[in-house]
Amino acid sequence: MPETAPRVVMLKSVDTLRDAVSGPLTDRCGIQARMLTAELHGDEVRGLALCPGRVVRFVLDAQTSRLSTVDLLRLTQTSRKPAA
Repeated sequence: MPETAPRVVMLKSVDTLRDAVSGPLTDRCGIQARMLTAELHGDEVRGLALCPGRVVRFVLDAQTSRLSTVDLLRLTQTSRKPAA
């Protein structure tokens, strides 16, 4: 039996999904990152998270524990000064 098979089985629990994603997500986005959704798709965990100033889509590869993120929404500060 492959070494990664038990890990994939473990990812079926909601709490385990949250635990598996929270570490890499915190490393990538900081301690204020909050996971909104998480879904298991084969060997990947996909979902949305709130990070300071942005909303990101993430994909965590369960076999390699590699987290990739894409910004869906980024909040910026205005550079214009209000008139008078």
